[in-house]
Parts: sequence; structure tokens; C-alpha cells
Amino acid sequence: MTQLSLHHISLPVRDLARSAEFYDNALGLPRLDRPGFGFDGVWYGCGDGQLHLIVNPDGTYRSGPVTGGDVHFALSTDDFDGVLARLAEAGYSEDAAADAPTHLRVRRDSDAGFAQAFLMDPDGHLVEINRARG
Repeated sequence: MTQLSLHHISLPVRDLARSAEFYDNALGLPRLDRPGFGFDGVWYGCGDGQLHLIVNPDGTYRSGPVTGGDVHFALSTDDFDGVLARLAEAGYSEDAAADAPTHLRVRRDSDAGFAQAFLMDPDGHLVEINRARG
């Protein structure tokens, strides 16, 4: 059977500079070279895969509280506490209101069997950070 692997995830963004600030600084993802497609965007490396931001004000965006039960993508780390500290420096907090854009939902003993944190990027895309490996 043919094996597939995830190459990239593309997310629409309204304000590229604002979104790039989040992925550059709050998450610390490395930027990749991006071909000139005729529309703005930024590419990031994520382990063996990539994350692509594409400027599209008419894209699909969510709103509402941070939850693990909606469409999301997950980034795994060996330094879960280090990522949480980085997110705190960027203004994310478990104490923020559940519907605040800076709310961080942390489950150290999740039903998944590993620590998980959920937050939203500036456009409301749900991001999971976890300690799952392999």
C-alpha cells in the first residue's frame, strides 16, 4: 500500500505581519524560502513538514473559546515546559478568559496520554502543542 506523509498545512491569514509575528516569536518556527506565487505568504519548517501562511481575507476563520474539539493542527515538542514559558512571554495565559485570544488551555494529564496545550493564532486557527513523540 502506498504510504502518505503530511507535507504541509496551509492557513489563510488576514494580516501577514501579525500572523508572522506569532509564528516567528510565540512559536519560534524557522522560515523557509518561498517561491513567488503572485500572492503574499510565508513558509515555515515544522520538523519533517511545513506550515504555509497565505494571505486571504476571505478565507475560513473560526471564533469562540479554545477547545481541542475543533479543527486544529498539532506541533510536538520534547520541551513542553519551555514552549509554555515562551508562550507566556508572548502574552498567553491559562488565566485569560476562555474566549480571549490569548487563552492557553493546558492539560498535563490529558486522555491522549501526553501533555497538551491549545491556543489560537491571531486569525483564530486552533494550534495544539503536545509532548507526543513518535
